Amino acid sequence: MRLTTYLRTKASQALPVVLATLFLVGCQSLNNSQNSIQGELTQPSAHYLQLAAESNGDAQINWKLLAVRALIMENDTKQALNILQELPEMLTVAQDQERLLLRAELAAKQQDSKGMFQWLKNINLNELSDVQKARYYRVEIQANQGRDPVAQLRAYINLEPLVTEGEKQKVIDQTWNLLNRFTMPMLTALNVDANENTLSEWLELLQTYQNNKADNSMLQSAVKDWQGRYSRHPASKMLPAPLARALGFQKADTSTANIALLLPLTGSGSKFSPAIQEGFNTAKSQSSTGAGTQVKVYDTGSKPVEELLAQAEQDGASVIVGPLIKTDVEKLAVSPSTLNMLALNQPEKLSDRPNICYFALSPEDEAADAARHINAQGKTSPLIIAPRGNLGDRVARAFADQWSQFGGNAARVQYFSNQTGLRDALSGGRGMSAEGQPITLSSGVTGTISGPVDAIYIVATQPELALIKPMLDMSKASKSASLYASSRSYQAGAGPDFRFEMEGLQFSEIPMLVGLSPAISQAASKYSSDYTLARLYGMGADAWELANHFSEISQLPDFKLSGSTGILSADTNCVVHRQLPWIQYRQGQLVPVK
Repeated sequence: MRLTTYLRTKASQALPVVLATLFLVGCQSLNNSQNSIQGELTQPSAHYLQLAAESNGDAQINWKLLAVRALIMENDTKQALNILQELPEMLTVAQDQERLLLRAELAAKQQDSKGMFQWLKNINLNELSDVQKARYYRVEIQANQGRDPVAQLRAYINLEPLVTEGEKQKVIDQTWNLLNRFTMPMLTALNVDANENTLSEWLELLQTYQNNKADNSMLQSAVKDWQGRYSRHPASKMLPAPLARALGFQKADTSTANIALLLPLTGSGSKFSPAIQEGFNTAKSQSSTGAGTQVKVYDTGSKPVEELLAQAEQDGASVIVGPLIKTDVEKLAVSPSTLNMLALNQPEKLSDRPNICYFALSPEDEAADAARHINAQGKTSPLIIAPRGNLGDRVARAFADQWSQFGGNAARVQYFSNQTGLRDALSGGRGMSAEGQPITLSSGVTGTISGPVDAIYIVATQPELALIKPMLDMSKASKSASLYASSRSYQAGAGPDFRFEMEGLQFSEIPMLVGLSPAISQAASKYSSDYTLARLYGMGADAWELANHFSEISQLPDFKLSGSTGILSADTNCVVHRQLPWIQYRQGQLVPVK
């Protein structure tokens, strides 16, 4: 046989094999693409968009679905929605389920709880991979935030087996924190199905904790017994971090403690220090444990805080209170000191240091507390009226971040310029409409709003409030929405005309200044003309109490302290939060809000 004939014959025989191989490779590539929409995301959106541009058919649709998922993670919700809307109606089952899940995730990114529920209800969980199920439950958790804590609890329980080992502790902690917010009526009304063993065992752990938390040795024994009976429960293998801290709690002996008080006695911030120091010393003098405690003050205006910490340690200090200036507080994170430290400010970035707690009278903390109070009163569409500038931006964002945890409508904000502008508008007969724009959260997400405003939170001084309230009355906004104000608006001695003008308005204030807590000293009255200094005086008094309960506030998740500036408790980062009392103007009088 001639060589050319032989080659042609062999080639013709090999052709079907080559074509079959190419076909199988193509199918395998397509299958990998299809399978990948149910797996983990590994690339940025640009990568998947490029592959989509180079493909067609089902492969192209899969790359687009992956691109959408990446775009949502990158906060490019507009492009993600555009691509989803361009997809053909007819998709494979796997593609259609992924599209529905992406629509739910997109609604979650936009804080659209109605949209989240709408898309989730059309998803068939049996058609999802474990990775997709985890994504489903994360959206379900967010959709039920502030609406249905029982559904949210079940979603956490379903999520836990699907996450990586590195994520399990966070999910377990979130489940425990949610459980601890359940009231007794909620627990009593909770119906547990016969096959919900994990939920039933979670509830038994909660009951074990509640029954024994007052006695640490009994708590340790009871939790160990629970672990022995339910060794396969996720919390048995990995205890919730707050519970683990409670089990390891050891009360520090403060009877002979030496406290180093770090304050700026000179330079920046020095005008605030005398009020803090006097409040601290007054609380110490009235405390049963104060007699045995030595307090030494160090001037952070004279030396770097690193040197002062080392000096305080050499001087025998066992607890550090301060510093006050934020830049000094930020230096604590890199300090080698292992002393317990109660910083009197909060840095932008918290450090993971178990020996550092943060206590600050921040307007952001007060705004978050206001969001919780307004939500508890059943309001769904709040508006913040705040001064234009840095303060207004910070307060609005803090309120909105807290409000977003409840789901539903986004919080809105409406800014005013200054007192002169308000006065000119009022004298010109112009009211103030309650509209505003949705607030962009710290995460960069802007939620959606619908329906009229039903709550207005005003951040203003007393003279500004005296102009804003009648302007809201003039536009009828105050007739359809409940009014709330920050402590910035309160000053003792306001006359009856002002009190009657404020009829119905609720405001928050530290207990010391509205007579709702025992006065720690007559010395507080010396600051009555300057409420900033009066609040710092109360802060100093509470700093003493917190320093003497540092072990509890840093280790016990349920520990609360009734202080001069509010009911104090700490979160998992040991940031001390204040729950303020709320007061209402009623017929010219100030009455507590129940």
